[in-house]
Amino acid sequence: MSVLGLWGLVHVAWAGPLEQALAERPGVVAVVVEQQGEVVTHRQLREGSHRHRQPGADPTLHDVRSVGKSITALAVLSAVADGHLSGIEVRLGAILPDAAEGPHAGTRLLDLLTMSSTLDCDDWQGRRSPGFEERMYRRRSWRSFVLRLPARRVALDERGLAPFSYCTAGVFLLGQVVEEAVGEPFDAYVQRRLLDPLGIEAVQWTRSRSAEVQAGGQLELRAVDLAKLGRLALDDGRWHGQQLIPEALVSEMLQPWRTLGPGTRYGQLWWGLTIGSPAGPEEVWAMTGNGGNLVLLSRRADAVVVVQADDYGQGDAVQRSVDLAAAVLAGLPDAP
Repeated sequence: MSVLGLWGLVHVAWAGPLEQALAERPGVVAVVVEQQGEVVTHRQLREGSHRHRQPGADPTLHDVRSVGKSITALAVLSAVADGHLSGIEVRLGAILPDAAEGPHAGTRLLDLLTMSSTLDCDDWQGRRSPGFEERMYRRRSWRSFVLRLPARRVALDERGLAPFSYCTAGVFLLGQVVEEAVGEPFDAYVQRRLLDPLGIEAVQWTRSRSAEVQAGGQLELRAVDLAKLGRLALDDGRWHGQQLIPEALVSEMLQPWRTLGPGTRYGQLWWGLTIGSPAGPEEVWAMTGNGGNLVLLSRRADAVVVVQADDYGQGDAVQRSVDLAAAVLAGLPDAP
């Protein structure tokens, strides 16, 4: 059967909570529900959205926007585990030659991973921010753009972290750090180190005009492959018995480094959320992206819920996907 012929297929009989949730959530492209390592439901409602559609590309590839930031966190931890980086306290000036004499030489990887650097960059402020991501995209060299940004003059907390500032440009720079440290293109390293072991082959990256890989998001993946990445994180860096990333590093990644409001925390490029469950409030971790793209991890149910959507630019899109995922999880039994 062709890929198109699979659209709308539910692989098991369990579907009631999902069907009800989908009826209330237009804009969804695909949903995958995985529990205890097995896909229990996969719905591909329509073709994915693409930035740069290539001839012959898999129609289920979908631009998941900032979900890619969480994958970059996994890549940074992989480079640490492989000995290419001595840890996340490493400073930019020690890795990037063109940062050594600039205003961001002392910026730590930890600062970028927690959106707590002094880069004058806040995507939530839009064009008012010098580092707004849309400004970066207009440049030929994104790396030069980021390293030339001014530094914010702000007070640091007891951990040396600046106030939270959501900065895609800083996450792009993490990809450049990995590339320099590993001596391999960022996308090639991610493919070899993370995607190949998980059996993920279909992926499409966005690049600058000078061929820099966008590590800050905008990569295209299939929903079923996002579920694999979610499972890797939920199983503390293990995949089919193999420890791809040390458990301690994953545990540190999925810690509330910043508290942004009631029920919302930020780890290392992962979001900590509080959702409702049959047993009351449940703490979960998630990868999120513009448009309502979501990969949500539930330890209670030992489950991963993926929602791909294309409601780009709609401020409540992610919350609506979280609500959908919470409704689906409410129909799953607790893990043994």
